[in-house]
Amino acid sequence: MKKYINLKKFGFLILFSVGFFITSCENEFADDKVSHSTKPPVITSVSEAREDTPVQQGVLENVYYIRGEALSSVVSIKYNGYEAGFNPVFVSDDLIISKIPEGAPYISDSNTLTIETLYGVVNYDFSLLSLEEFTEEIVDGKSAVILHGGDFTDVNRVIFQSGTEETGDLVEKEATIMSVSQTEVVVEVPAGIVQAFIYVFTSRGAIVQSASYGFNYPMFTDELSPGWEIGGWDGDNALSSAIALGSTSIERSATANWGGLTFTPGDDSETLFWGDYRTVSFQIYSANSSTKRVKLAFNDFSNAEFYLTLVPNQWTKFVLPLSGFYPAGTAPETITRIDFQMAAEDGDAGPYLYYLDQFGFIQ
Repeated sequence: MKKYINLKKFGFLILFSVGFFITSCENEFADDKVSHSTKPPVITSVSEAREDTPVQQGVLENVYYIRGEALSSVVSIKYNGYEAGFNPVFVSDDLIISKIPEGAPYISDSNTLTIETLYGVVNYDFSLLSLEEFTEEIVDGKSAVILHGGDFTDVNRVIFQSGTEETGDLVEKEATIMSVSQTEVVVEVPAGIVQAFIYVFTSRGAIVQSASYGFNYPMFTDELSPGWEIGGWDGDNALSSAIALGSTSIERSATANWGGLTFTPGDDSETLFWGDYRTVSFQIYSANSSTKRVKLAFNDFSNAEFYLTLVPNQWTKFVLPLSGFYPAGTAPETITRIDFQMAAEDGDAGPYLYYLDQFGFIQ
C-alpha cells in the first residue's frame, strides 16, 4: 500500500528530489546550455516534485515542476496573485522549479498560476490547497472530524492512516465524506481509529496531510485503557452517554470541594513513559451553574499545582504540553497516577458534576 508524504514536513525530501532531478537531467540549468527564447511563455503542465506527477492543484509550501516553453527569461511567478519568488539556478527555457509560498491565498476566485517573462505573460488554471487544522464534533449522531482550510471544492477522498510499512503495521481506512465546502470538509471517523494521520485527496491531484489525530496512548475513549483503574474520593464515578465524541464518557460527581477522580495502572497495563509523549489531551463538560476549577496532578501530586478552568454547560478541550508540569530535568520516568481534583482553595462547598471524555497522550 502506498504511503503519502507531505513534502512541506520533509524538507530533505524536497532537496533530494530537486538534486536528483538536476543530476539526471545533466545540468540542463547550466547557463551555457539555457536557450533564451524571445517568444511569449507557455505552460504545458505542473507536476508535484517528489513523484513528478502532473496536477492541477498545489499544496502550500510544496515544490512543483512547471513545464512549458520560453520560460527562461522569467521575472515573476504568482500563485493566485501572490508573488512566489524563484531561484534562477532552477530555471531553464522549458522548466522552472517553484515552491508555493506559505502565504499564498488558497481561497481565490482566480485559481491561477501566472508567469511573467521579458516577452509576455501566461496564466494557467491551478488552484491551491491547505489543511490548517481540524476539530471534532458529533454530527448527525456520528463522531466526525471537521477539516478547516481550503480550497476543498474538489475533495473526493479522505483516508485515516496509522502505522508504517517499515514497521509492518500500516493501516488505511477510508472515511465517509459527510459534506464538502470551499473551506470545510466534514468526515465520519472510521470505526476503530485510535490514532492516525488524515490524508485529503482532490480530483485535481493534490494530497495534503493533517497533524496527528487521536492518541498514541488512549487513557479513555469510550472505554478505559486496558489494565488501568478508575477511583477517587468524596464522590462517585459512572459511565455516561453524555459525550464529546464516541459513545461513552466518565461522569464525576463530587460531594466535597476537595473530591478527586483518580486513574491508576494495574499489573496488566502498558507502562506509560513520561518522556515518550509531548502532550496530554482531554475534554471536560461542566454541568455546574458557575465556573469551577480543577487541579490536574501526576504521580500523587508530585508536580506543581496546575489548574483547569471549567466553563459551565459546554465541552472544553484541553491540549496541554507535558513540559509545563515539571521543571526541566525533574519529570518522572513513568506515570503511575493521574488525578483530577476540585480546587478546594476556591472556597466553593459543592456539590460538583462534570464529564470527562477523549482522554489520552500524544507523541
